[in-house]
Amino acid sequence: MEKEWNDEELKEVASQLSSPSGEAGKKTGERMAASNENMINRTISSLKLGSGEKVLEIGQGNGSHVGLLMAQATALEYTGIDISDTMIAEASRINAELLESGQVSFALSDGEHLDFPADTFQKIFTVNTLYFWKDPRAYAAEIFRVLKPGGRFCITFADKKFMEQLPFTKWEFQLYDPQMVSQLLEAAGFHIIEVIEEKDNTRSNLGTAVQRDIVIISAGK
Repeated sequence: MEKEWNDEELKEVASQLSSPSGEAGKKTGERMAASNENMINRTISSLKLGSGEKVLEIGQGNGSHVGLLMAQATALEYTGIDISDTMIAEASRINAELLESGQVSFALSDGEHLDFPADTFQKIFTVNTLYFWKDPRAYAAEIFRVLKPGGRFCITFADKKFMEQLPFTKWEFQLYDPQMVSQLLEAAGFHIIEVIEEKDNTRSNLGTAVQRDIVIISAGK
């Protein structure tokens, strides 16, 4: 039998997905890494990484995918930022060797500002963080600011129609469809390069098997 979740438990799931914390947050990070594996891999592919590029990931979670990313091209420089102390610590632990190499770094973020100079990164990406942006227009403008001219930003999320079916998304989540996100990015100055819509078979954060509609939008500066 599937577990029956009450509202307090579902609120806690939403809170942990927004910003994982403590021991429960570590488990949430592991579940997110597993359930989002295909979304992350598809996004990394869409980045079209090139040798020597500087890459920013917004919301890297436990960072178990960073080794795969670094193998895509030579001399990459990767920075992961997250609003969760727990996820920064976990990503640093999992990627200790890459941290020592100096090619990878992780930093705590406030989720509203990007503490980098303009035109810093050739590639920026984020997977399943959009729902939690406090001020989406301002944050999209921040991403545009730190992306180099000619750079590529890839944003991946699950479609609003699917997300509305999940019992925990009524708390903390803002849901989007492809048109909403495209308009958000265009308002920040981006031009849309590609919109990919696919089916993704995975397990939800409540442990049930699901087929979700995912969207990968590539945008340029």
